[in-house]
Amino acid sequence: MKWFACVTGLFFLLLLTSHSMAQTPEEFIHLLTPEEGSEVVVKRPYIRCKIDTRFSLENLFVTLDGRDVTGLIQATPEGFELQYVDILPPGQHTLEVVLYTEDGREVQRQFSFSTRHSEEFEEAYSENELTALYETRLKKPEDVDTVPHSRFESNLRSNTTLREKDWRVTLTTNVRFIDQSLPVNYPLKKGINLANYLLKAEYSSENVRFSSEVGDIQITETQNTVQSLGRRGGKLSVGFNGLTLSGFVVNSEQVFGFRGGMGIEGTPDDHIMGTSAELKLSDKLSLRAIYIRGGEKSPSYFGTWGIGGGRRGEVFGTVVRANLIGEKLTAETEVDFSRFDPDTKDEFPSEADRAYRVRLGGYAGMFSYEAVYEYMGPEYEVIGNQGLQKDREGFTIRTGMSLKGHSLNLSFSRYNDNVEDDELYPRTYTYQGTVNYTLNMIQNLSVGINYQKSVIDSTHEPPFTNPVRVDTDTVSGMASYTTGAFNIGLQISHSIRNDRTDDSNDTITTTYTLTPAYLTDKLSVSPNISFNRTEYKLTGVRTDTFTVSLDLRGDLLKRKITYEFGGTYNNTKSNDGTMDQSSYNASFRVAYCLKERLLGLQRPSLGIRGTYNLLKDDVYGQQNEELVLLLVLSTSIPFSL
Repeated sequence: MKWFACVTGLFFLLLLTSHSMAQTPEEFIHLLTPEEGSEVVVKRPYIRCKIDTRFSLENLFVTLDGRDVTGLIQATPEGFELQYVDILPPGQHTLEVVLYTEDGREVQRQFSFSTRHSEEFEEAYSENELTALYETRLKKPEDVDTVPHSRFESNLRSNTTLREKDWRVTLTTNVRFIDQSLPVNYPLKKGINLANYLLKAEYSSENVRFSSEVGDIQITETQNTVQSLGRRGGKLSVGFNGLTLSGFVVNSEQVFGFRGGMGIEGTPDDHIMGTSAELKLSDKLSLRAIYIRGGEKSPSYFGTWGIGGGRRGEVFGTVVRANLIGEKLTAETEVDFSRFDPDTKDEFPSEADRAYRVRLGGYAGMFSYEAVYEYMGPEYEVIGNQGLQKDREGFTIRTGMSLKGHSLNLSFSRYNDNVEDDELYPRTYTYQGTVNYTLNMIQNLSVGINYQKSVIDSTHEPPFTNPVRVDTDTVSGMASYTTGAFNIGLQISHSIRNDRTDDSNDTITTTYTLTPAYLTDKLSVSPNISFNRTEYKLTGVRTDTFTVSLDLRGDLLKRKITYEFGGTYNNTKSNDGTMDQSSYNASFRVAYCLKERLLGLQRPSLGIRGTYNLLKDDVYGQQNEELVLLLVLSTSIPFSL
C-alpha cells in the first residue's frame, strides 16, 4: 500500500507541474471586474484582478491609462482590488499590471475595457468645490475703516458636463456668499450672489456645427468692431460646411450677481447685439461680414452712471482673408463703416465714419515679415469698443530672422493724427524704429540687446499753438541665466529724450533691474531690485527711485505649514531737496493645516494674515503707519457627482 500511495502522489505532482509549465507567465494575471473588452456604466470603476502565483504588493505596479494607481490597490485573498477615486472620462481604457515573481521574473499583462457615465449619457458628471474663509480682527488701528472686524466668505465652484455622441452641454458657475461687519463695495452685495455662470451647448458632426452660450460670455469679432467684450448675454453659432452664421445679444452694462437677468432681455437702447456670416470658399480664401448695433443708457461701469445722455451706434464691417502662397504670404483686409451718437440727449445727430486695415505677412524658412496699414476716421466709434484710437492713420513694417542660437527682429512704424487735415488742429507724426537681437548659443544663458528710436513731430500748427519736436533714443540690454531651480536676470536701460523746441525739456533716464529667483515645489523666492535715475538737463535736478520687492511662498512639514509673504520698499529722492519719500508695504499669511481630511473637510487650516503699510515724507516730516492682523480659518469641501 505504501508503494501505491507514493506512486499516486508522484502522479498528481507530475500532473500539477505539467499544468504549471503549460501556463505562460502572462496567464498568471486575470481581470475579473470589469470583464475584458466589456463596456460598463460607471464613473469611478471598481477593478478586481486574480493572480495565480505568490506575490507581494511591493512587487506590483499598476497603471490605468498611463496613470500610476499603485497606491490605490488593496490585497485580496485571490489577488488585488482597486477603487478608482476620481471620475474616469468615458471611452476606451487600458489597465496595465506589472508583476515581479519570487524568482525575479517580470510578468506584464494589459487589459482593455470601456466606460460610459450613465445609460442616457456617455459623459455625465459634476465637479464641485465649496470653500469657506472666516477672518476676525486681532489688531487694527481705529482710523482704518476699510478692513472689517470680521468677515465670512464662501464660494461654490461647479462644473457640470453632459455628452452623448455629437452633443455636449456644460454649465460652469460660481456662487458666492459674503457677510462682514462693514458694507461691501459695489457691485458686491452681502448674502448670496451669483458671481458668474456660463451655460454652453455644442453639436459637431462632419458637416454641421452648432454652438450656443448663455451667461457671462466673451464677444470677439474683429479689431475695429468688437473685441474682447465681456458681458452677460447669449450668443449662437451655426455652421454648415464652409458657411458659419453667428449672432449675439448682451447687456451693455456690466452686471454682477442676479441683477440684469440673463442679459438677453431688453432693447437696443441698453443692449449690444450683432450678427456675422463667414464663408470659406477654400483653404485659401474666406469672406466675413459683421453688423453690430446697440446703446448704453449712459457711460457706466458696474452701474455707476455718468452725466448726460446715453450712447447709441452701429457698425458694418467686412473681412477678407487669403493665403496667397501658403504660409509664405497671407493677406487680410478689413473695411468698416460706423455711425455713432456719443450723447443721445444733445441736439447733434450721430456721426458716420469709416476705418480700413490691410495686413500682409508670412514665413519663409528662417525669415518672418509683416506689413500693416491702418486708417481710422476722426468720428469712427463703435458701441462696446470705446478703447479704439480714432483719428489715426499709418503703417507698421516688421521683419525677423531666426538662426540656431540667434534671432534678429526689425520694425518701423509711422502714424499721424488729424487724418482729414482739420485746420483747427496740428498734424502730429510719430515715427518709431526698433532693432532687437537675442543670443541663445550658450546653454542656460540668454543675452539680448535692443535699440529704439522714436520721433514726434508736428506740422501745420494753427496760430498760438506750440510745435512738438521730440527725439528719444533708448538702448536696453538683458541677460538671463538658469541653472536648476535658480534663475537670475539683469536688465539695463538708458534713454535720452531730446526736446528740439525752444523749451529744451531734455531728460536722461537710466534704469537697472536685477531679478534673481529660486523656484521649487517647496519654496519659491522671487526678489526684485531696481534703480531708476531721471535727470532734467534744463534744471540739473536728478530724481532717484530705488525699489526692492520680494515674493516668498513655501511650505514646511509636508505641507502642514504654508506661508506667503509679499513686500515692497520704495524710496524717491531728488538732489535739490524737494522730494524724499519712502514707503513700505507688506502682506503675509501663515497657515497650519489641522488635518488633510476632517469630517468631510479638506485641509482645514488655522492661520494669521496681516498687512503693514508705512509712508514717510522726510521733507515735511510726516509719517503714516498701520498694521492689521487677522485670524483666518479656511477649508474646502470638494465633491463630484
